[in-house]
Amino acid sequence: RMFAARVPSPSQSTARASRTHRRTSRRGPRATATAAAMPAVGERREYLLTHKGDLSNLTLRASSAWSSEPCACDAVRVRVKAIGLNFADVFTCLGLYNAAPDGAFVPGLECSGVVVERGADATGVEVGDRVMCVTRFGAFADHVEVPAAQVQPLPAPWTFEEGASFLVQGLTSYYGLKALGDVGKGKVVLVHSAAGGCGLMSLGICQRVGAKAVAVIGNGGKIATLRERFPSFLQEDAIIVRDRNRFGEQVREACDAIGAEEGVDIVFDATLGDFFQGGWDNLARGGRYVVYGAADLTPSGDSIGAFGWIKLAWKFLRRKKVDPLNLPGENKGILGFNLIWQFDKAAELMRLLDELNALDLPAPKIGATFDFEDLPNALRLFQTGQTTGKVVVRV
Repeated sequence: RMFAARVPSPSQSTARASRTHRRTSRRGPRATATAAAMPAVGERREYLLTHKGDLSNLTLRASSAWSSEPCACDAVRVRVKAIGLNFADVFTCLGLYNAAPDGAFVPGLECSGVVVERGADATGVEVGDRVMCVTRFGAFADHVEVPAAQVQPLPAPWTFEEGASFLVQGLTSYYGLKALGDVGKGKVVLVHSAAGGCGLMSLGICQRVGAKAVAVIGNGGKIATLRERFPSFLQEDAIIVRDRNRFGEQVREACDAIGAEEGVDIVFDATLGDFFQGGWDNLARGGRYVVYGAADLTPSGDSIGAFGWIKLAWKFLRRKKVDPLNLPGENKGILGFNLIWQFDKAAELMRLLDELNALDLPAPKIGATFDFEDLPNALRLFQTGQTTGKVVVRV
């Protein structure tokens, strides 16, 4: 099981109930239909990636084979209402994501919707529940079958779009900052891609735990998003519109402005490329550089092509490197992760999710929405790096 989706029961301790009350008490309304009354799923629509390496290979098709199989005993079937996009989806389609399966498959990592069928052994969820789900691929469809362990109740005030924007970016941000970065009160955190889904979530976590933040964005047009979301948290001098020619100086200036004389304690980076060195050089003693992506290496266009591979190889070969032999003398380190490889660590992920829920963060910011039929164009927009918040597809 990836992680256990549990709803606190009356027998659980008062302490645990108070920790999770804010989110579980906002559980969404259940549809009035019973299991027998829910309509049977006929053909489902899904986006099949026939071959990795080209976004145009993402093909919308109707599939009847899926509905002919019974629901697995420990799973639920969900009528999808919204799909959340992640940078891993772009890398998957371009053939740059090593966690993706071989052959043709349906991409997609998270969604939200209504439970229409429940397996005999599935617990913690009922037919009619509004839920948010995390999947190990398969979310680019209007119906999904998901182990009940990978389902969480959708908070009542949240829309389906907001629910499809929480689990992946929430767990990514909290795992990276807390489990790996040891974020806490007084720590200084450099957050790359700060106006994106994970970036805004990370800033919210920093604010809740009492950490200071330096926010890095790609262009000045994203400052308004940060100001709207955090009107009093971020200092003006702690927002960096990154310049690849002087990024290290920018980080140093921001640290000086907020009184971080030794530099930052944590760098939370999904960019890398030309922006790695500036963060590394300004990492304080005992600091942790946490990597979860490499957006600066993202190719443009539907496919990489011969020239794209040459360009990518050039960036790869000239990237900055760290010699492990130097780390003891510098007294700092680098940690990297891909959340998908942590899904089998059920106890740890549930503990982190409980802690994240206890922070009572606001609903995720939705930056752009697309219709299901326009999903490939949603990925193309996301690929440009010009979006803010979460890009979501309505089904």
